[in-house]
Order: sequence, then structure tokens, then C-alpha cells
Amino acid sequence: MERKSVDVCVVGAGPAGATAACRLAERGVDALLVDRARFPRDKVCGDGVGPRAVRVLEKLGLYPSEGFPGGYGLEGIRIGSPNRRVLEVQVGEGDPEAKAGYVIPRERFDGWLLEQAVKKGARLWDGMAVRRVEKRKGGLQISGSMEGRPLSVTARFAIGAWGAQAGKVAEPYPARVGGGRFAVVAMRAYFPGLRGIGPYLEIHFDPGLIPGYGWVFPTGPESANIGYGMRQDFLRKGGIPLRRLFEGFLGANPSVRRYLEKGKRVSPLRGAMIPFRKARLPVTHGRLLLTGDAAGFADPLSGEGIGTAMQSGWMAADCVANALRHEIPARLASLAYASSCHREIVWNLGLASLVQSILIRPPFGSTDRILDAIVEKARGNPRMARALARLIIGDLSRTAFLDARNWGKLWRA
Repeated sequence: MERKSVDVCVVGAGPAGATAACRLAERGVDALLVDRARFPRDKVCGDGVGPRAVRVLEKLGLYPSEGFPGGYGLEGIRIGSPNRRVLEVQVGEGDPEAKAGYVIPRERFDGWLLEQAVKKGARLWDGMAVRRVEKRKGGLQISGSMEGRPLSVTARFAIGAWGAQAGKVAEPYPARVGGGRFAVVAMRAYFPGLRGIGPYLEIHFDPGLIPGYGWVFPTGPESANIGYGMRQDFLRKGGIPLRRLFEGFLGANPSVRRYLEKGKRVSPLRGAMIPFRKARLPVTHGRLLLTGDAAGFADPLSGEGIGTAMQSGWMAADCVANALRHEIPARLASLAYASSCHREIVWNLGLASLVQSILIRPPFGSTDRILDAIVEKARGNPRMARALARLIIGDLSRTAFLDARNWGKLWRA
């Protein structure tokens, strides 16, 4: 068995892991990044690189930069209500600091971000499938294999960035973060030759199918990632296969039908699960710090997870680097990371989950009628429209839901 000893082993080279590796390399930490896939590789996702992700790239000095793969910037968002009315919002209007971000296929974005981590000095073992993460005196042992050859890494800390599907982790921690109402299943495919899409993220709600929604996320002036997502428990209750919901979205939504007049699917229709956090789910386990989907950091309202994955990767790397540099006990490093996560991420996700629950089972009216009314009012109220758009793209904190003045304005509207 080949063995290696490092200060930090980052398991998973997606946005969370690559961000952590970038930050560790910047701070001079001896770190190894491992992933079971060979890069570049595809990843089922909506591909939205939103404002939160862009801010992390700015802190890493990677944005703006030559070679950044986001050549087609977004200018706003379109929201389609259940009654087929569409709200179009220019996100930057009246607020030059607000950005809608980019849509970058994960094969390109993840490959580019991993390349930057390697350029900064991170070491990479791609093609290593991790099977176990076990406690050892003064650290952890990460065991796996590469092309049938057993490998073992001993590290003082490990950062878990393995996404929704973990390998067998030899700790009292679940391999799957969510399921049922704690997970969304989604399908997507790529379509070129589209007409009239423009630089807008599009989210469309079908009547009677909320909390699910369909999306059209443009990857260029005439191409898009088109998909459909539905919470797992609602999908099982409704008994309608996700593929049928996706095909119904393509055929019944008037906006999508118009885009697809001359467009054809050029990629396989692929699906994936997006896990959400369960209450009181830990984000650390001793010297193991969990990030991104491994910690359930996707937003329940939008399903977006790249921004929080990168933010958590950055915070995990900083906490570990501080502990190594100043000889801080491991338990204090774990506590510092957990505190940062709850302050910066978990609190917002909890509020988003609460708001989703209220929208699904409103105390008055129906979900469809409430969304119809909100979209209709926002069409004539620019301030309300911008706030709604920024909430959806993750550029406005979910703590806005706690401000009584905002609820008063919405009630008056």
C-alpha cells in the first residue's frame, strides 16, 4: 500500500474542495486534494455561479482574471408565475454592486477552478476513490484506491467536500445528508439553437407543482441548461416521474416552447439529488470538517449550492490553517468552523426552509395564488421586483425575512 502523510487532506475536488485547496495553498499549508473522478468531468447541476461564488473568487484573486470561463454574464432574472405571467428584472438597475453572476457548465468551471488550485501549489490525486476516513492518534487516516492500487493518507485534518454521495465514512456520520423532504431530485440537459432567451436566469413555476420548478439558464446567447427539480417527498406523493415533469415543462410552458422552436437537445438527460440540511446536523466531526453538499449547504428555496460550497470551503481552510499555524487544539478549530458556518450559512438556510414551508402550506389562500399575486405586483413595483430577484439569486440575505418592515410592505402591496 502506498502511504502519504500531509497536514490536510481535502476529499473532493468540486467547488468546495478546490476552493479549500486554493486557500490552503495560499496560506502555505501542506495539503493534498483527492477525488474519485478524473478531471475535467461533468456534474449534473443548474450551473449557476451566482454573486456569493463570485465574491469568493474575488477574495482568491481569481476574478476578474484572464481565462475565467464565464464569458457570458447575466444581467437579470425572469420569474414565471403559475398563471404564466413573467416578471423580468434587471438586477443591476439602481444598484451597481448587485450582480446576477454567470451560468458555466460544471465541466468547464470545476476544471478551471481545480487548475487554479494546482497553480497555487495544491497537490492533486484525481482518480482516488476514498472508502474510509478513520480516527488515528493526532489525526485521521483516509484510505482508498486508485486504479486498483490501495492508497492511504495520514492527515492532521480532513476537509470533507465529497458532495451528496459520500463513500463509506468510518465515523458516526451519515453518508447521505438528506432524503425525502430534505432533498430535491433534478434533471437537466443542454440545448443550443435557442431564440430569444437573453442574458437572464429563468425560473418557472407550474400550476399545482410547487415546490418544484423548471429553469432555463443561458450558457450563451443561443444556448441554455434547461431542467426541472422537485422535492423528493412531493415527487413520491404525486406519483409522476420526474422525466414526465421535465417533458411537460418543455411542451407546456409558452416561454420554453418559443425558445425551442429551432433548438434541439444535444446532451443526455441526466439527474441528480440535491441534499438539504436536517435540523441540528453537525458540520464537523472531530478533525473532519464538512463543506458544501456534504454538509447539506444547498438553499431550500432555490436549490443553489455552488456559492455556499465555495464559502464553506474557504472558511474550513482558514480555520484549519489558523489551527496549524498557531498550534490551536483541533477541537477549537472545529468549534471555530462550526460557529462560522452557523453564523454565515446555516442560519440563512434555516430561514429559507421556514419560508418554503410557509409557502407550501400557507395560512390563507393557495400557494399558486400567492405567487401569482406577488409576481403581478412586482411587475409594477421595481423595488419589490429587485428584492425578489436578489432573494432568488442569493444576493440578499434570508434575514430580510425577519424584518417586520419588509412583511409590512409586502402585505400593503
